Amino acid sequence: MFGLIVLTFLLLPTGTAPPLISLGLAALVWIISGKIRCIPSIVRQSWFYPVIPFLVLPWAGLLYSENFDLGMDYALKTKYWVAVFLTAGIAFDEKRLTFLLKWFWAGLLMGAFLALIQFVGIMPPIKEGFLGFGVVHTLICMYLIIGIMMASFYFKKAESWQSKLVLFFLILAFVFHLAVLKGRAGYLIFAILSPLVANNLMNKFSVKLKILMSILLVGLLLLSPVVRAVIKDTVTTLNEQKEKILKGENVDKAPRFFMVHETVEIILAHPFIGVGTGGLAEITKAKGHMVEHPHNNFLYMGASYGIFGIAACFWLFWSMVKISWKSRKTALGYFAFSTCIVLFLGGMFDTQILNTGTLLFLSLTYGLLNHLGNPVD
Repeated sequence: MFGLIVLTFLLLPTGTAPPLISLGLAALVWIISGKIRCIPSIVRQSWFYPVIPFLVLPWAGLLYSENFDLGMDYALKTKYWVAVFLTAGIAFDEKRLTFLLKWFWAGLLMGAFLALIQFVGIMPPIKEGFLGFGVVHTLICMYLIIGIMMASFYFKKAESWQSKLVLFFLILAFVFHLAVLKGRAGYLIFAILSPLVANNLMNKFSVKLKILMSILLVGLLLLSPVVRAVIKDTVTTLNEQKEKILKGENVDKAPRFFMVHETVEIILAHPFIGVGTGGLAEITKAKGHMVEHPHNNFLYMGASYGIFGIAACFWLFWSMVKISWKSRKTALGYFAFSTCIVLFLGGMFDTQILNTGTLLFLSLTYGLLNHLGNPVD
């Protein structure tokens, strides 16, 4: 079962189907082995309580949704939260996490190498505009940044220069892959979190050197012609379309502003219970541009379930960061903290709790909180 969970992390950077198959097999072993019997013990743990709204609200929201088909599709995604029980219900220590991360890094490294040979023209991209395994930017950027943060954590702990060299190489490889992707949110999140990475890399040095390292890390991104082109195109679009954006009109090259505008109006009109699971699409369709989800975790939860949805989202991430922060000096704690902070920020630019890859990552890592306190046998 642990091996299949490790395989899931290895395969996450490759797409959606491979990790789902691996995790499905892990769940099968979980059932057959009798580990499923630990569910009552897990659900009684206080750290688990914030997961409950994510299991209940999508189904409750179907009762008043105007788009039952899409709502059912979203409600069925609650099955991915079973991953919480998988990682919470088996033995998980620092040694096992290190083993898991090595394979996760291996998957990211394969993707970075593939992106390199595609970038230089040796082979064509698997999917046009998505270097690496062809995974969309909103997913692979999150994986890469978490990989960078964990490599920097182990860099700080490493005693031999050989280990530090390998870990620094991994960081450079992941930054390169990030720099050849057209993921604007990824650039911004990496820039925000670069001080944490710099602090780990320059742990024994002065604050000035840590600040300099943070600037250098962001500078590495700006060396990429892809990053510069994306930033330039974004600024040009914002300048050209600022009047339409300010009026809340739809702009093809910058649709997120329209999504945010429409979603906020829906939240204000339905502040208590929202418009139900999938209901956002039906309401916005009348405006000429259907918005299935607003590319924001908190806006999605607010539009769908009102203040209860927004509160549930903040409760989950607050619980995760509070528990993991107390154990941030351990690999398990820092991994949970890194995942929490990256997906929290990523959730401002995409609906991570609906994307299969990031939802799996969140639920698998959330289960590790059980091992930061008293583990369930």
